[in-house]
Amino acid sequence: MAKHGATALSIGLGAAILYLGAQAMTGRQGLVAYVDLQAQERTLEHRVADLDQQQIALQARVQRLQPGRDFDEDYLGERARISLAAGDPDEVVFRLDR
Repeated sequence: MAKHGATALSIGLGAAILYLGAQAMTGRQGLVAYVDLQAQERTLEHRVADLDQQQIALQARVQRLQPGRDFDEDYLGERARISLAAGDPDEVVFRLDR
């Protein structure tokens, strides 16, 4: 009977080890999930970098429209023509002082 108990214990321990090994690989916090999370992190880091660049570009556009020494009257006119559909995108505008 002791031999059957040892065999059952070995089978039970083997099954537990297999289960824990499978969980370590494929479980919610397993190796596969870890690799997926790393890929998601890289994707999000690239997205953040893209958004940072967009923010810098938008801040530069806003700065050009702020009253003060950086105010760009030509840029304001360009944006107004685009917003009001008052000209073609390939149109060249010449400003004449009178």
